[in-house]
Amino acid sequence: MTGDASIEVLNDPPLMVELTQILLDSVHSGSALGTLAPDGLPWWAAIAGTSVLLRALLLTPLSIYQQRLLKRQAGLEQILAAWVPTIRSSLELKLQLQKKELAQKQFDKQLRKRIKAKHSKLLMAQGCHPFFSLLLSLCQMPIWMSMSWALRHLSGQPVGWLDGPGATFVPADGMSTEGLLWFTDLTAVDPTMCLPVIIFATSMGNVLLMHWRARRQTLAGNVSTKSLLARGLMAASFVAPFAMALISLQQPSAMVYYWITSSTFGLAQNLVFQIKGVRKALGFPPPKLSNTDIIDRVFSKDK
Repeated sequence: MTGDASIEVLNDPPLMVELTQILLDSVHSGSALGTLAPDGLPWWAAIAGTSVLLRALLLTPLSIYQQRLLKRQAGLEQILAAWVPTIRSSLELKLQLQKKELAQKQFDKQLRKRIKAKHSKLLMAQGCHPFFSLLLSLCQMPIWMSMSWALRHLSGQPVGWLDGPGATFVPADGMSTEGLLWFTDLTAVDPTMCLPVIIFATSMGNVLLMHWRARRQTLAGNVSTKSLLARGLMAASFVAPFAMALISLQQPSAMVYYWITSSTFGLAQNLVFQIKGVRKALGFPPPKLSNTDIIDRVFSKDK
């Protein structure tokens, strides 16, 4: 099973998209599989296999790292609490030297500010910079975009204005016949609309699980569900599955099939990560943490 998509474009796609397309075709032709599958794989298996491979090798380790990061962050609470008396005394001494008196509300505000600053320093010292909690999202999106973009090319379709005016593509050999079940033609839109329904179901499953994890505080970053921003983002997340389903109505089956494979893998992985034995073995934090912010908890204990 060999053959690359014949491409005629005015603007070359980004390097990551080209590399992803080469990877997909290498898995399909068998050149990337060696003796495991010297004759290659049908496109449906190549797409699913590449999707699982990328998630397992690149995204799953980041998911594990973020959960361990959350455990490390939770461990800082006792350290921060031990610093609070010193921080309080330092603030009181400063006010005495400056001969200032503050109302209790103003004093608490200044104290909270100093506790927060100390917390930030502790996070940096322990390698828990908030940026690291975004690594999974920052890596996941480029991979998802590159796979989607590459699969549209292999299906013989440009990606609108991203490919530039006049860009044309010829479907890769076998793409129109090596599908699965009812969607054997991976270059065409699913006429039964079953694939859009499936992507809606798996996406909504991930959203519901995310909400459940947020309530149990097992999301990376110790997300607080009480903030207005967090509530807004959580509410907006329910729109994503509907948007995905609507967009998939006009996409080639190869692309929607990839979305389903990736979404299902993510859902299965997150469910496995909620198992107590798995969490313990991987060094994850307890399945239930406080729903309040660490600064609020430490400040309340001091009072």
